[in-house]
Amino acid sequence: MSEVFISYAHSTAREARAAAEALRALGYSVWLDEDLPAHRAFTQAIEEELTKAKAALVIWSADAARSEWVLSEANRAREAHKLVQVAVDNARLPMPFDQIQCADLAGWSGDANHPGWRKALESIAELAPSGATRGGHASAAPSSGLPKEPLLAVLAFDNHSGDPDLTFFSDGVSQEILDTVARGSQLKVIAPSSSFQFRGPDKAVRRVAADLKATHLLDGSVRRAGSRVRISAHLVDCASETALWSDRFDRELADVFALQDEIAEAVASALKVALAPAPKPSVIKPETYEAYLRAQPMVHTYLYSVDQAVVPLLEQVVASAPTFAAAWESLAIARAKLLRSGAATQAYSEARAGVFDAAQTALSLDPTRGLAHLALAFLEPWSAHARRELLIDRALAADENSALLRIWRALHLTYVGRSQAALAEGRRAAALDPLLPFGKVALVSPLAQLGRYGESLELWDRWVGEAIPTITFSAPLVHAAIAGDWERFDRYDVLLPPGQPLFPQADGDRQVRRFFSILRSNDREAMLRSLARARALVRETGTLPLNALDQLEIFGLRDEAFELAEVASFDHMSRPDGPLPMTAFGPNVIFEHLRDGGLPADPRFLRLCAKLGLVSYWLDTGNWPDCADTVAYDFRAEARRVAGLG
Repeated sequence: MSEVFISYAHSTAREARAAAEALRALGYSVWLDEDLPAHRAFTQAIEEELTKAKAALVIWSADAARSEWVLSEANRAREAHKLVQVAVDNARLPMPFDQIQCADLAGWSGDANHPGWRKALESIAELAPSGATRGGHASAAPSSGLPKEPLLAVLAFDNHSGDPDLTFFSDGVSQEILDTVARGSQLKVIAPSSSFQFRGPDKAVRRVAADLKATHLLDGSVRRAGSRVRISAHLVDCASETALWSDRFDRELADVFALQDEIAEAVASALKVALAPAPKPSVIKPETYEAYLRAQPMVHTYLYSVDQAVVPLLEQVVASAPTFAAAWESLAIARAKLLRSGAATQAYSEARAGVFDAAQTALSLDPTRGLAHLALAFLEPWSAHARRELLIDRALAADENSALLRIWRALHLTYVGRSQAALAEGRRAAALDPLLPFGKVALVSPLAQLGRYGESLELWDRWVGEAIPTITFSAPLVHAAIAGDWERFDRYDVLLPPGQPLFPQADGDRQVRRFFSILRSNDREAMLRSLARARALVRETGTLPLNALDQLEIFGLRDEAFELAEVASFDHMSRPDGPLPMTAFGPNVIFEHLRDGGLPADPRFLRLCAKLGLVSYWLDTGNWPDCADTVAYDFRAEARRVAGLG
């Protein structure tokens, strides 16, 4: 039995699915008419589900007000005293529903903190209280707005060493304590890229709780003098603003790992969460640990790239402390990012072996090192979709609270066309790390694949300032251009910092600027010149970047795009030494920019997908792309035919 029945007109199916997804994330069971069983008479099934549901959410729109089905369902819900109403446009509600409270959801894009959505959740929570509390979720509870399940924010401990240059050290110790808590327990911990933004007067408990939705806060200070370190820490309950635990520790710096464990165990005990011991190196020199802490911002500041100086620094760390699993993991990720970005100075095979060795060493020392699995996933060629997904899933199994890993899983899902799943993963990442700038990519990329550019642009309006420079600025410009919103395009373009590239690829700026110019001017001759360049490239090299096919589709040259896809080879995307993800466009681009269905709307799309390893992935895993249910032809049958199975 579903707890919440959703009634809507099909013109607002997007809002209905967003509401269903948000409610399910809170623990509710939800019924939409797309859940109708094939063998049941739909009238009978709808009546049964509406009768059994504890709450009926009616999404009013101009079309809904004219729909006999919505009117009937809303009236039955009203008579049963379980009606919850929201309106997504300015259409007048029909009688007698215009006399009943209705939340305003105009412009809603799934934001959990939207006032209208919060108002609807309060009503649903009253009618179906079991769903509001299942799994510890309390976003529907009006009393505090904080989740009941513990959500810990570890702040950057204050540097009391008297030397501003040692801030990196206090930040690093805070990061290590955070990691120890997060990896040794099932406790949800907000990522440091969000929690470390609160410093000085911004550390007020109420502000942190409001901005991060944290239930508990761990803060403290670090004082270092030579080889001695003093750490003071306190754990605060955000709702009552009272300290649950506090202590001060004086140690030799060589004992820092034992000290991190002590603090983590004290926090876990105060929150009554079991903490599993993590392996630590037996001995580490203070200067080695300091070098490791210096390296961390260099490894993790950017999503795709890394400061080249960090690799030799980490190589010195692991040479001094060969059993330090965290350092091996950081070295694996740093080497993998250099390899992905095309910045590695070694031969590809040698650089690849370096990533593999560092990752395997980290995992042999500590199997819970999720980023080591991610480093291995970076080594997989584009077409190894199932293998890359397996490695990312292993990474998340080891570290399920990592926002970074969830971002990478969301991006992987866009590579295989699973946009709805990617969007859900992106929202999980945002909940774990709400202020992480490059985390926004995991939300807007799936929206672009779904053709929901209006929503992606609304998000960019809020993020575009903070997104610079850690997100490549091409994303909001591309979304505005595809949507034909040149006013937004110009506004975003003005904000682009001087000298910042739109794409990391060589010659990327000139190419993407030319694309924008052609699209804006609707220059047919320029579009045909782009086609001529694509044909020449296939003749000269035998292959073609996937974004070229995407651009031809946008220019209205779909037949020409598929003609080129038929003759071009993409075998290089299956070789382990083929072009890397950041030096060539990945398969996510062929699912994007869905004007009139885009490339997937044509059955010839499956022949292209077979070349890219996507058809075999879908058939082997059963994880079909979203377009399989939206195109006008039988996508699954065509996939089997292309694969020679029917």
